[in-house]
Amino acid sequence: MRWVTYLSPSGGGERVGVLDDGDVLGSPDPGSLADLLEAGGEALAAAGGRASAAPIEIIVEPEARMCAPVRPTALVPALVDGEVWEIHPELVRGADDAVLPAARSALVGLAAVSGGDGPASAYTPACLWLDAGGAAVQLTLGPVLTTADEVPGAPLPLSAWVDDREVGRGIADPAHEWLVSGPSGTGGVRVLLPVATPRLDENDELFVDAGVLGTFEVRVGSQV
Repeated sequence: MRWVTYLSPSGGGERVGVLDDGDVLGSPDPGSLADLLEAGGEALAAAGGRASAAPIEIIVEPEARMCAPVRPTALVPALVDGEVWEIHPELVRGADDAVLPAARSALVGLAAVSGGDGPASAYTPACLWLDAGGAAVQLTLGPVLTTADEVPGAPLPLSAWVDDREVGRGIADPAHEWLVSGPSGTGGVRVLLPVATPRLDENDELFVDAGVLGTFEVRVGSQV
């Protein structure tokens, strides 16, 4: 099942939704995606069924403003070239949030999100933005969070593009020991970042393709 967290046009707050055939189906249930994941697969499937049968609102996916699928409350461990970086949770943003003008390159990969079914209950694309000195300035998650049962066991292809020019390519294995060995619990996030872009300039549009986990495009320095 594919889930999102989006800004509801009817209330302005964040709401959980199911992504179905190009539409976001707003969940009638309160709570966050982290709460649903913690409840386990059966409860998550039941919530998805309720959203599909009686959505509180229906929004065409391109018109939905996506937030980060989950909001970590602790440091986010990220594996980069064999080294563990710790990313402050306040740096986490969604795919439709502005990327700081200080960003000058990106590390692309995927994130495993913990829940009641273990440390890798679901997956989402991840993009860590670095400044000119190589320090982390922002971590983009999403827009779509895919439950583990819908993620193939094989490594996933990853690519990054600026305009029509490929600027990075690699693979990431959802079953990587780093991703599946994290602690269980509500909304824990671990990130694997195998793809690095060259220098990016302000107003470059970076397109990230994470295979079955989805795609997103964002303009560096955009204040939208």
